[in-house]
Amino acid sequence: MGKHPREALTFVPPVGATPHTFFITLCAIAVTLTLSLTACTPRSSHPTHESLTITSRTLKNANDLHMPSTPTNDGTHVSTALKNNILTVASINSTEDTPQWALDISLTNAPDSSISWPSYSDHSLTGRLMSTAVGALVVSPHGNYVSLALQVTRKQEEEPQLTDQSSTVELASQQRGYVVVLDARTGKTVLTQEVSGFILAQALTNDHLAVETARAYFPAGEGEGTITAFPLDGSAPQAAPTDQWLVGAGRDSLLLSPQPLHHKMCSSPCGPFTLTRISTGGQKLGTITHADKVYRGGWVERYKEPVPDGEASAQAAREVVDVDTGAATDLNGDHAEETGLPTGPGLLMTRRTDPDKQSSPSVPVSWLSAADDGHRHTENLEQFTSK
Repeated sequence: MGKHPREALTFVPPVGATPHTFFITLCAIAVTLTLSLTACTPRSSHPTHESLTITSRTLKNANDLHMPSTPTNDGTHVSTALKNNILTVASINSTEDTPQWALDISLTNAPDSSISWPSYSDHSLTGRLMSTAVGALVVSPHGNYVSLALQVTRKQEEEPQLTDQSSTVELASQQRGYVVVLDARTGKTVLTQEVSGFILAQALTNDHLAVETARAYFPAGEGEGTITAFPLDGSAPQAAPTDQWLVGAGRDSLLLSPQPLHHKMCSSPCGPFTLTRISTGGQKLGTITHADKVYRGGWVERYKEPVPDGEASAQAAREVVDVDTGAATDLNGDHAEETGLPTGPGLLMTRRTDPDKQSSPSVPVSWLSAADDGHRHTENLEQFTSK
């Protein structure tokens, strides 16, 4: 009551118009209205969002796979091959060189996009992402999980060569990628997560994936670094800001450093460092002083005594420390190197047959396994003689 009803919109034919000419007039009005409305409707500047597809496949020849590769549990290793915008991932029996499972990872609904290993105009960061401890393909200490970090790039939007660090902040908002965690024993997908910004590092504990992203090629300052820990049981992730570099992981902890621990990226002198050990929830657990190297599986090589920056030498006493148990293995002049064991990641100690000759051959003397309490093994050294 009291309100005037709206009058319906009606079209009255002009005087003398025939039904045919009236129909033509109505069609012209309809076309005009359609064009007007279309012109006023904003068009989306973003392409239809793609999705990641993971499918099982049959792989007959393991020789088709290349790097990167990593040792896993049950006497296997996971290898990859990226070709024609498809990443093939397979578990290979290390003794028989036969595939255990294989799958393809690709994009769907993305004709103008491609996937690749992370590759940035900062080539040093790209090189760091090929490392074994925090690179594009990492393995958990017990060898049961692997994680792959992938970058999505639109073909018409290749990353420009930037010289101004501050300009990367805008570019970071356009960066997207995925991390994929697989069960190394079965190939089953455990986690698929889209991430934005520059991927600086990823690391696996035995039950979490940690991913460090930033708005620049570094975590400090305007980089506004963030470490997000994704539980592998599917529960909610936890994110925390950081100005340090994620450099490794143990069974249940993460390692942070003020320097990236990559020879082309750290400030001179490049070490030694004090590493901070944190939980996957971000709580500080302790520090590891005089650190020099971080290995896949959860080990840190460090100087036993304080060494002034820039004055470290090959003669300085070193040891390898298990970051979770604290077990220390004195190197006594031996050389430590990453190796694969039937249980997954391992560390092999070798010794020159003639310590006074740099060119003398080295022989295995002991080894460590990430699957036990970190004690030194001296048995079964023959398993390394053919490697």
